[in-house]
Amino acid sequence: MSISELYLVDYPLTFYGSPSRRDAKFNIIGVPFDSTSSYRSGQRFAPRALREASLNIEGNGYAVGGSIDDVSISDLGDVAVIHGDVSSTLERVAIVVKEVASRGSIPVLVGGEHTITLGALRGLLRAGVRPCLLVLDAHFDLRSEYLGFRFSHATVMRRVTEEVGVKIFYVGVRAYDNEEVAIAEGMAGIGYITAWNFDVLGVKGVVAKARSFLGECDSIYISIDMDVYDPAYAPGVANPEPGGLPPGKVLPLIAHLAADERVVGLDLVEVAPPHDCGDITSILAAKTLQQALIAASSRVAGGGGF
Repeated sequence: MSISELYLVDYPLTFYGSPSRRDAKFNIIGVPFDSTSSYRSGQRFAPRALREASLNIEGNGYAVGGSIDDVSISDLGDVAVIHGDVSSTLERVAIVVKEVASRGSIPVLVGGEHTITLGALRGLLRAGVRPCLLVLDAHFDLRSEYLGFRFSHATVMRRVTEEVGVKIFYVGVRAYDNEEVAIAEGMAGIGYITAWNFDVLGVKGVVAKARSFLGECDSIYISIDMDVYDPAYAPGVANPEPGGLPPGKVLPLIAHLAADERVVGLDLVEVAPPHDCGDITSILAAKTLQQALIAASSRVAGGGGF
């Protein structure tokens, strides 16, 4: 038994019915954690909801050809999180991710709250990988602390800048405070495109901006917060914000950017099933992750082109 297996719990449902095996290219890892949630909790139920949704949608890509059936994926189950203990949970995430990355597989985390991204990056650092970040999110998550806590879904990217110290490129931001804007605009390693700018630039323009900003990065980690979508399409999230993006823009964006051969990991976070309507957020999340996996499996130099 490996060290990481001590912190993994098998789950009867698996993502797209994939078996649990260590030699797959993409390793699905559920992280049912929501202890720092500040508005609507319930993200701990998301890994199960996404697995169920994935079993009931077609496997073809939306914006690119191919099928999830042709992707080498394996569902390793859930990290045995400790509810209420952020530090211990992040350490367990880091241990699992390090082992997955060290054997040449790509960790794919299904949250859970956005704090888990920090644990994933710690694990990659221990495996000798320091990736730049591509973040799809309504929020910057750059607060120094939130509600008195330094480690929170609202502070995760601030901790990333301090611990990892790499470039971060945001797409879809539209909700932030003055401190976060000052950091985002004053730090050379941060770039962003607001939801409104996305409308002006279009998918092709946003892809070009992201590729330019991340052009010198040796590796890339993609983090998808489901509140990047407008609540009309994804109401079941922890912190919904009006004015978000539609699936018709996000899915093609992911198709082109996830195809980059430098992608070494990704996560999808912040689905809150108790606040969903007819499971539409879980279904969209499963399709979003499916699109990312199909695109990433193509491993195109520089990302997919138009």
